[in-house]
Order: sequence, then structure tokens, then C-alpha cells
Amino acid sequence: MFVYTREAHPGETQHAHGTFDDKLAAARRIVDRWGISRRMLVDDLEGPVHRAYGLLPNMSFVISKGGFVIYKANWTDPDHLDLVVRRTVEELQPTPEGRRRVPFTVEWVPRRLRDDDGFMEGLLESGPQAVEEYISAVTAVNGAGAARRLQSWWDAKRSAT
Repeated sequence: MFVYTREAHPGETQHAHGTFDDKLAAARRIVDRWGISRRMLVDDLEGPVHRAYGLLPNMSFVISKGGFVIYKANWTDPDHLDLVVRRTVEELQPTPEGRRRVPFTVEWVPRRLRDDDGFMEGLLESGPQAVEEYISAVTAVNGAGAARRLQSWWDAKRSAT
């Protein structure tokens, strides 16, 4: 399932949620915009689910029936998530006589393909303020070099209009 927690990058056209009805409408727009077929749950305005699971804007978790977190990612990558779900389903299959599966911990830092232009176009749907705040946040966290390409994209977009 998908839990909609908050508007990650509010702006002039997609505001931060003032009411729960606003939040429900935003969640419906996301489902329609991105064709999300998973069940969508909506966190309340105070965000207790978001707070409980780390406050990052695009996290993914796979949780077992018993409530054990078996996968946690600080960014949702559909390919990795699919891999984890397929592997988890495989692990539910019967084992050879006398053997059992036991959990173990893995640390893995995979790389994902990033579509900066697509992300920025989507962000711009929230308004110019959202774009500018995102570029400022990237600069503050990772330095000006990390935001250089994003700033160039934004400068070109503004000069084209």
C-alpha cells in the first residue's frame, strides 16, 4: 500500500495541506497523475505515521505479517522494491526437509537512475516556490555543486517564459 504523508514540496499551485479534505484531494490527484494502482492510505494532518517512519519524503518499507520491518529504503525505487517483494514471496515457499530460513541483516547502497528533468517538471506543478525551495535545500545539504545542474535547468526554464 502507499501512505500519503504530506506535500513534500508545496508551492503556489499545490499548497501545504490546511485541512484533511485538502490532503485527501491531493492524494487523489497523485493517484490520478502517476497512475498508482496500490491502495492509498492518507496520514492525518499531524503526520504520526510519517513521524514514526522517519520523516523523509519518499521512503519505502516492506513489513511482514508479524510487523517486522524486512526492508527499509530512504528513497522509493520501483525496481528495488519489486526485487524485494519478489524475493520475500519466494522465501515464503516451503523449504527442504529439516531446513529453515533465518533472518540476517544486509547493508547495501544501490544506485538508482535519477531523472532530474522529469522530477523538476513534476515539482514545477506545485509552483516556482517549490522549485526554488528544493534547489535551496539541495544546496544547503549537499553544497552548491550538487545543485548546479538543477539551478541551470531552472534558469533556462525561467528565461524561456
